[in-house]
Amino acid sequence: MTTGAVIIGNPNSGSAGDEGYLEGFAETLRAGGLTVEVLNTERPDHATQLAAAAGGRLVIAAGGDGTVNEVLNGLSEGATLGILPLGTANVLARELGLPLEPGEACQRILAGATFRMDIGVAIDEDGTGRRFACMAGIGFDADVVKEVGPRLKRYLRSLAFPLVALKVYLRGDRPELRILDGYTTHVAQFAIIANCRHYGGEFETAEDASLTSGGLEVVLVEKVGQLARPDVLARILAKSPLDGTMKSFKSGSVFAEPPAGRAARVPVQIDGEVWGHLPMAFRIEPAAVEVVR
Repeated sequence: MTTGAVIIGNPNSGSAGDEGYLEGFAETLRAGGLTVEVLNTERPDHATQLAAAAGGRLVIAAGGDGTVNEVLNGLSEGATLGILPLGTANVLARELGLPLEPGEACQRILAGATFRMDIGVAIDEDGTGRRFACMAGIGFDADVVKEVGPRLKRYLRSLAFPLVALKVYLRGDRPELRILDGYTTHVAQFAIIANCRHYGGEFETAEDASLTSGGLEVVLVEKVGQLARPDVLARILAKSPLDGTMKSFKSGSVFAEPPAGRAARVPVQIDGEVWGHLPMAFRIEPAAVEVVR
């Protein structure tokens, strides 16, 4: 692994916006032999630009899954992704088995063990693509993500999502979506296109999903009300994979479209941030990115 590194920090994730705070971690990495530059983001998608400008160095995303996703979308060929988990859910960090305490995460970075992980790609109707490390959520959970916002996450932390989810659920108005896998069409009110097991923190969606499987695991919730069934709710509370009770399948690529005649747009969230709306295609890029684990 290269001895040159850049830390890209999100001011809205914990203390990452405090330059002195990030400099403390940079000093730890420097003491371990790395040459480290610290950069703070100033606006949405700035981390993508900074990562692209970093070239083939070790690029460390200091923040939550949104920051990791922005960095991932700017990562150059030959660059290595590192993570300092400073967000609320830290889904990719959990999937990788990284320490959630950033000081310990620095030690993991210094250890230098890496592997190549699969990356999902979402492509909207204009042909614009966006990479995702963990998942894409279609419909219900994208509506929840859209309403949570950074301020609510900051004050309520992990409670923000279940509280808003209840509000969105009670509001109703959940159209049936069409998920096309080759010549097979599936119908659901909510779908998760998973590249890994973890979802929203410690929860899991798909038992067989993996960052090295070479495919996407698609979990279908045919009716959102099924999430309140006692057997399903028990699995959610026990943090067991959702695909143990819901229909799921593995695929290298799928296409999702809204119901015919639907005027309202059906949103899609990518790694916990809303990005576009249906129709949208999803595919896997096997072993696309080198990451510290």
